[in-house]
Amino acid sequence: MDGRSRSNGPVTREKLIEAAGEIFAAKGLHGASIRDITKRAGANIASVNYHFHDKFELYTLVLRQAHEGVAAAMNRPLRADTPEGRVRELLSAMLTSALDPSRPKWHRQLVSRELLDPTPALDLMRDIMQRPCERLWEVIREIRPDLSDQQFMLTVSGVLAQCLFHVHHGHIAKRMFPSVSGPSLRTLIDHISEFSLAALRGLHARGSPGRRGRTRASVARPSTGATRRKPPRGRG
Repeated sequence: MDGRSRSNGPVTREKLIEAAGEIFAAKGLHGASIRDITKRAGANIASVNYHFHDKFELYTLVLRQAHEGVAAAMNRPLRADTPEGRVRELLSAMLTSALDPSRPKWHRQLVSRELLDPTPALDLMRDIMQRPCERLWEVIREIRPDLSDQQFMLTVSGVLAQCLFHVHHGHIAKRMFPSVSGPSLRTLIDHISEFSLAALRGLHARGSPGRRGRTRASVARPSTGATRRKPPRGRG
């Protein structure tokens, strides 16, 4: 490969990623074609095999790029002195990043499509998706250490579901309540934080608190405060 081809490599790769994101967001993994992507990127078909091996690898990389910004925001150091404050920090990080108007539009569209109709690529996102969920789990455990693992799972899922609704389906609320003005980002963060914390405090503990079953995560991690355990990881 000559010097000119090497210098154009990164440019072509980025063009392919951007074009693929737009096409995949509109048509999905199976509906999109390599020809569609390369045509939009102004590249030749062979460039996909050169940079990404095949369409699935390209899709996985593009999906990862759409996820990474939110995950990175939720993985930043938490500064609040209380667990309630840290819950709000995590939700603020998630919503601020996910609803950032400067993000490419296809990021949210692609994630929404993938959540609605998952592909095998979603399983490959575990390394960047799981830690933010674990952090929320750990902070919630500080507030309610008496809850069972199933209740922690349902609580974390419920909190995240509120965020995901407004990120991906906020248009439904506008149609259901057309006379009500939409919330600002700050109002949304405040409401979900306050609503979730109030529900968490009023939740009735059921079953054995923090029961882990026979998993490696059953070993408690030492800490300077209350005992905190990691959420059980899925297999694989």
